[in-house]
Amino acid sequence: MKALTLVGIAFTLLLPIAIAVAEPAAKDHAQSQTAGALVQTNDIPESVQTAIANGSLGKKYEVSFNLSPFYLRGDFNGDGKIDVAALVKQRSTGKLGIAIVHGEAEKATILGAGTAIGNGGDDFEWMDSWQVYSKDRVALEGGEKSLPHLRGDALLVSKSEAASALIYWNGKHYVWLQQGD
Repeated sequence: MKALTLVGIAFTLLLPIAIAVAEPAAKDHAQSQTAGALVQTNDIPESVQTAIANGSLGKKYEVSFNLSPFYLRGDFNGDGKIDVAALVKQRSTGKLGIAIVHGEAEKATILGAGTAIGNGGDDFEWMDSWQVYSKDRVALEGGEKSLPHLRGDALLVSKSEAASALIYWNGKHYVWLQQGD
């Protein structure tokens, strides 16, 4: 009986955490702006602040907090320096996308958010998860497709239970490689 009581207590204590984690991003603009303001002041990487929030791109784009994490770090162009990919929203249309800031550069490459790339189009509203795909990784998850030589880390973007793609630097620009439907 003690074991059952302990399980009940543990479930009661963990249930609010599970609900909080599973809760989607706020759709209420005012609520998301408040959450964004709290995150913006504390958590936006300096290179993203310089290139987007405080830079010339700030007139066209703002950092988006639709997904967690809202930014990823990796060496996306293969130059040995840490780059940052951050979720952004085009101010004029509300279209979502990714801004990649190479090293400490004061400019960013925009993918989506009004700039089309591959099957992802110009609005990444469909994307519900993303992660860094290491250039050193040998095999793709769930498939035997061969990858081109990756100069740097790639971004694995996906829609749950649907499709995914790798976004990688080919030495000149970012390329979309579809991985599923």
